[in-house]
Amino acid sequence: MDLRDLKYFLAVANAGNFRRAAELVHRSQPTLTKAVDRLEASLGAALFERDGRGQKLSAAGVALRARAAGLLQEADLVRDEVGAIARGVAGTVRLGSGPLGAEYLLPPICRMLLREAPNVVLQLSIRHNYELRDDLREGRVDVILGFVPDQQDDEFHCETLLKDTVVVAAVKGHPIFRVRKPGLEALAGYRWALPNRAVPSRNWLDQTMESRNLPRPVVQIETNSIPLIPRVVADTELLTFVSRRTLRASDDDLVEVPLPAATLVRNFGVTFRKGAPLSPVADRLIGLLHEFGKTLLERLD
Repeated sequence: MDLRDLKYFLAVANAGNFRRAAELVHRSQPTLTKAVDRLEASLGAALFERDGRGQKLSAAGVALRARAAGLLQEADLVRDEVGAIARGVAGTVRLGSGPLGAEYLLPPICRMLLREAPNVVLQLSIRHNYELRDDLREGRVDVILGFVPDQQDDEFHCETLLKDTVVVAAVKGHPIFRVRKPGLEALAGYRWALPNRAVPSRNWLDQTMESRNLPRPVVQIETNSIPLIPRVVADTELLTFVSRRTLRASDDDLVEVPLPAATLVRNFGVTFRKGAPLSPVADRLIGLLHEFGKTLLERLD
């Protein structure tokens, strides 16, 4: 099986027709057609069925597509590993990171890695954790820096670097600070600035309120940009739910509302696919995170 043929097959499978796929990979349609023909001949199965003017994957095509990205990624890793042996530590790392890691860890860790391996290429994707897990699953990133579950799963390997705590916060002088020993019920009287519902910390807060038969937070500002939230809250009387590290980096504009019942402790670390070998440079990146990640983040504590 030719890897280039496999790459062209995947392009057609993702694009839905040969014309669009040819445009995306900058090759002619006959080139892609011949590549698919060779694959079908070597596998002894038709990979596409005609669907109107486009192409629909056959059952065999669906099975091959599920494996193709992983096979191509494995080939890339072999090439990177062999090249790294020849040139010293080099290659490409595709790292996905959530906002917390991007804000406080990536700049110094990238600097350390580039000092050790000046030829390395870092492809950084800054997204929410739930989005990055899909990217990891589909082979678009090699490693995720972000929040990890308490228990291991069958699909991913997770390594915890440290604990992170998420708390309710508000601007100094907010009316909630005039409430003596506020409980969860006190939160129901205010509006909030929060990330969207797909973010796990937001879901945890919603469920915590509901478990006490209290209404979910009334969200006045909802955003997919977590770093934006503290800056918005600093100029309003909205409550929010943020990492203590983000809070302490806010130049004292925001203050924690002391509420143990609304305090979330979560694991922060690295995630990668089980059974998928990492390149030497990706291994070194993870090593640097283990060596220095906790110290770098604890500077905010």
